[in-house]
Amino acid sequence: MRDCFCIFLCMLHFTEGKICYVSGHREYKEVTGYTGGSVLLPCSCTDPQSTVKTFSWLYLKENPWPEVLKDDKYKDRLKLFNESSPANLTLFISDLRKKDEGLYRCKASQTDIYLKIQGCDLDQNKPAAEVTGHSGESVVLPCSCTELQAKPEQLTWTFTPLNKNSEEIYPHEQSERHTGRVKLLNETSPGNLSLQILKLTTEDQGEYRCSVSSQQHVNIRLRVQVLPVVLLLAVLALIYWKCRGMQKHNNTVHVMVI
Repeated sequence: MRDCFCIFLCMLHFTEGKICYVSGHREYKEVTGYTGGSVLLPCSCTDPQSTVKTFSWLYLKENPWPEVLKDDKYKDRLKLFNESSPANLTLFISDLRKKDEGLYRCKASQTDIYLKIQGCDLDQNKPAAEVTGHSGESVVLPCSCTELQAKPEQLTWTFTPLNKNSEEIYPHEQSERHTGRVKLLNETSPGNLSLQILKLTTEDQGEYRCSVSSQQHVNIRLRVQVLPVVLLLAVLALIYWKCRGMQKHNNTVHVMVI
């Protein structure tokens, strides 16, 4: 009977797996993420062969503490790694937002992690920038977050022509003036919000505003100059047109005299 009981205990051990063992004291860690980016909140059992049947991640900033894995504000932004590695309870959060900042607790272990989110802030102490472009060419209007790894949660570029009302030109174009002629230059740095305008015309002159929130924006004044070569060609075309007109007039008078 005793032998059977021992066999039963052994079977139970292999069926349930090893318990997730953690240290006796609570750990505290700090992790930094950037808006628009992703981050890993580390948590794991001491024995990599152990398994955890139930565990949860809690967000300790709100009351009562919500379970992160069931919170709609993280929908489609979370990933766990315990399917391939049962002892790894690390939480992956993508598309980070400023409101994700706060204290997280891995309930299966003695681990608290404070997640700090670096958002996009603009340097508003600088005076309005002045940029000069030339007709027919392209120009870059500078704007960037103080932290280039941070992506703004919202971004708009607006244009105010001389003596006219402002209009949005990015991400939505409210008029056909800039259609197909504007693009961002943030392929390598999420915090680079600079705007490129192609095929400049004198109608592009005015004030541009880069905004990441209702409180944060920078202004850029754009002047568009006509290139001397273009002016010369225009003058030559005007002279040619006038000379041709005078020649036609003289030919007409000559025919009438004959």
